[in-house]
Amino acid sequence: MVEVMTPENRLLYVGRVEKIQNGGVYIREANDDTLPMVVVNTPVKVRFYRESDNLVLQGKVCGSTTKIWKVDRLETTFAREKRGFFRQNISIDIEGQCGRLPSQGGPPKVYFPCHVLDISAGGMLISCAEPYAEGARLIIKKLFLVERAPEFVFKCRIRRAGEWKKGVTHYGCQFESLTPKEQDRLLQAIFTIQREEIRKRRAVY
Repeated sequence: MVEVMTPENRLLYVGRVEKIQNGGVYIREANDDTLPMVVVNTPVKVRFYRESDNLVLQGKVCGSTTKIWKVDRLETTFAREKRGFFRQNISIDIEGQCGRLPSQGGPPKVYFPCHVLDISAGGMLISCAEPYAEGARLIIKKLFLVERAPEFVFKCRIRRAGEWKKGVTHYGCQFESLTPKEQDRLLQAIFTIQREEIRKRRAVY
């Protein structure tokens, strides 16, 4: 799995490596959707995901069709970027509810409205008016990322907190006990959001 981006790190599409041949990487859209038109020698970044970390190589598009791009002239001096999962900014506020998980177990008694600002397979950034401390464990429910799809319910821990504006705080949350099946379902939802964002950008330009 790879991300193809502009030099400014704007996502163009999520893809899969078809093959590596003659110094070039052939990349197909992850769900075999139609790819955008591209001019030969357009510079791009390609982020390759591996088990322990990921790396970013810079190259140029040397050939393309509506289904596949070939990228070559990949730089041999690459930069490592410590980001374990795809992270998708959400341009509209997706509403959910969050509540504190009691340390001794049992359901939380009170839920508060929250908004999801970005999300990955490993965590999310939310905003909420309720004050929480770093290290607090939350449960987030009634989170619908894709229309006509079941809700997501996440147990997570707050890893960072920072005031955004008066009365509202941003919380960086890390998921806990997310099953492989739910992680796969979440990744598919993120890919759906990404495709819709890309489709909207193409419609504008």
